[in-house]
Parts: sequence; C-alpha cells; structure tokens
Amino acid sequence: MVIKTVLALSTLVLSNLAMAADIPRFKVEAICKEISGNSHEMYDFCIEQEQKSYDQLRDNAESIDPRTMRYCTEGAGDSYEVLLFCVEDETSDDAEPYSHPKSFSFD
Repeated sequence: MVIKTVLALSTLVLSNLAMAADIPRFKVEAICKEISGNSHEMYDFCIEQEQKSYDQLRDNAESIDPRTMRYCTEGAGDSYEVLLFCVEDETSDDAEPYSHPKSFSFD
C-alpha cells in the first residue's frame, strides 16, 4: 500500500513538472546592444528590464500554460519583456474578446 501511494504521488509531482512552460533562451545581450546603440545607460536599462521580466517568467513558469508560452514566444522578438507582456495579457482574468482593433494615425 505504501509503495502504491509513493508511486501515485511521484506520478502526480512529475506530471505537474511536465506541465510547466519552458522559457526560451534569448540572446539578451545582443538584442540590448542592438537597441541601445552606443548608449551604455540604455544598454544597462535594457538588461535590467529583460532580467526582471525573465525572473518573473521563471518564477511563474509552472503556472503558465505551455501553449500560451509557445504562442507568445513566436511574437516576442527575443525580448523577455515582450514575452511577459504577452503571457500576462493572454492569461488575464479580465481579458475581453478582441472586437475593435486600434488604428494608428500620423495626424
């Protein structure tokens, strides 16, 4: 009986671990260098923002649906900040159906 209980608990734990979303590995330094040009301050700011976003994704990975992570990774452009925004937007409780797209104007 004890062995069956241990096996059942082990299976449950392993299945929960398997459901955790994998966080992609982005080349953050290269992206921040490209974005910041020659500005050391902008580079440092970019790295800080990307690190904060990555840490938040990592800390919440087990609660992120892997399908949401895959979908959001496609449009993230190698940015954890954009990835986090997408994941939060897709999993928001108050998310409304998309009905009226916003438009941009130079006027």
